[in-house]
Amino acid sequence: MSNKKPTFESVNAHFEKADLTPYAAGGQKHFSAASAAAKPGDVLKKICSIYQVVRPFLALASTLPLIPAKWKTAIKTFMTLMDTLCPA
Repeated sequence: MSNKKPTFESVNAHFEKADLTPYAAGGQKHFSAASAAAKPGDVLKKICSIYQVVRPFLALASTLPLIPAKWKTAIKTFMTLMDTLCPA
């Protein structure tokens, strides 16, 4: 998904294409606290994959007028951290 200002339609289309079922409990890419401790690099890759799916929603939420400014700051701070850890 591009860095253009997200719209409901673009975020919805993005989610319609995404499949996070492998990360759900019992899925091939599911991980636990124990696996995170044992192989943090592998788990970070999985977290980054999930983040790339969720990122457009976070970007959209950070632009909504009904979201309080402090919430937007928290969302943008989180996104900045995750963008650093998980470059697209």
